[in-house]
Amino acid sequence: MLDATPDSVSDCLRKIRAEIEQQAPGVDQGLPWELVVAEVLNNIVEHACRDRPSGRIIVCLAFRATGLFADFTDDGCAMPGQCPPEGRAVAVDRAPETLPEGGFGWFLIRSLTTDLRYRRAEGANHLSLTVPRSLDG
Repeated sequence: MLDATPDSVSDCLRKIRAEIEQQAPGVDQGLPWELVVAEVLNNIVEHACRDRPSGRIIVCLAFRATGLFADFTDDGCAMPGQCPPEGRAVAVDRAPETLPEGGFGWFLIRSLTTDLRYRRAEGANHLSLTVPRSLDG
């Protein structure tokens, strides 16, 4: 469990990395798990818990032969429309100053995961996903 703050997210990612390296070196080799987990946690902090400085996040990770299963629970605001954003690709073939500030995260999450599920229950957000070893099938 962690606080919904940027510092707690950074600390959590460092601890997960250290635990993986100690307990199962190489289990995450070639798996973009850290990118996905960081993006989800940062979205929770920036959006779901932006008005809740005392927000809490629970992260459960399980590395399997097929990839990483991740489950996130937070006590922040519900996602708009009760579902994760579509995450459309943003055209980057233009001047940097004309690029939107956000909008890349959900495209990245959806591009690197499978089995993305969201539900709101008992005042909490529940998001689960899998970061597969291969997106080819």
